[in-house]
Amino acid sequence: MRVLTTLASLLCLLLLSSPPSFSQCTTAPPLENCLGTEPAVINNEILLLGAKKWHYGAPATFSQLTMRGGTLIVCTELTINVLVMDSGTIIIRPGAKLTAGGGGSGMMWQGGCAVYNYGRFEITTNLSLEGPYATAARPNILMNVTGAAYIRSFNWLIFKNAFSFFVNNGEADFHGLITQNTAAAGCVCLGKRSKLRQTVLINDKKDAYTAPDAFGCVSVYQNSYFTDTLTNDNNLLVCLGAPHTSGSGGAYRPNAWGTVPVHIFQACNSCADVDLLSVYTPPRLQPEQNDPAAAIKIFPNPFLSSVKLSWQEGNRPQAVLVADMAGNIIYHKSLMQETARNWDILLRASLPAGTYILKIMYLETVVIHKIIKVSK
Repeated sequence: MRVLTTLASLLCLLLLSSPPSFSQCTTAPPLENCLGTEPAVINNEILLLGAKKWHYGAPATFSQLTMRGGTLIVCTELTINVLVMDSGTIIIRPGAKLTAGGGGSGMMWQGGCAVYNYGRFEITTNLSLEGPYATAARPNILMNVTGAAYIRSFNWLIFKNAFSFFVNNGEADFHGLITQNTAAAGCVCLGKRSKLRQTVLINDKKDAYTAPDAFGCVSVYQNSYFTDTLTNDNNLLVCLGAPHTSGSGGAYRPNAWGTVPVHIFQACNSCADVDLLSVYTPPRLQPEQNDPAAAIKIFPNPFLSSVKLSWQEGNRPQAVLVADMAGNIIYHKSLMQETARNWDILLRASLPAGTYILKIMYLETVVIHKIIKVSK
């Protein structure tokens, strides 16, 4: 079996890097403790500059809370129906959950607003980073601090000024992000192993997205609209859903993903389909002796309808993926929970005869093989 060198070269571009330094995206302040004895926040409170309150204990629902420069630490579960945030800081601790809305007009951050999420943050309204008072010293920052952090919103996140940033080091799911031409380049900063899913992407700012530390993934299910290119960073992986279309006509530039080659995967279900995110070494063109990848067997090749993988005990791959030569993913399976020492890759009967790419993923190695489907 011959390794497909063209795709291997592509993956080398993705993977050939040292373990990334987190400092290239905005970093979070030290995590606040929660002992259960600190001053507790109450419903309808206004947290002024210098005030610091905690929520701990049983889950609670507030009708409104106003942030005007103060700090809130969420230690357990809190729902705020209307969160008014002129300025101030919210820290959501690991294992905690904050659900927040913004009333009829949505949530509008004015400047000096920050949410540092280590747990789960659910936004039930549009979040607009307005910033009439935002400066370099007082930016608006929304951050998933760690890989375990998760943000979900079925609404819009809108960037309207040059001092508002979203830093994603975990997983985020939005209806859509709008980066206006008044936003900052790099206002969406994707950390290592991060996943950002959106139904619709709208970009009017040149190089609004960046992945400076390593590779991060953006998944767009339905529509994208560009009046300028999205990124100047070849660490960005783009996963496009099968229904995806890119707007054209007028000022729109269809599929303006990058000023550099961007790695685009068509008919892609989610960022998990292109998850190279635990790997920091390039694919091996020839597996080294004693490498677990050297012991795997792939047969038959050429194949008619299925390919079998077989490995020795203790040498199980983490995942396998099959793609066609255009980059369309036609098969993906995690093997992390499998206990057998073999796996049958069953491909659909309608798959045309031709050459396909088999990617076998280990913790620190990705091996690429060319497989050939034949006709009956």
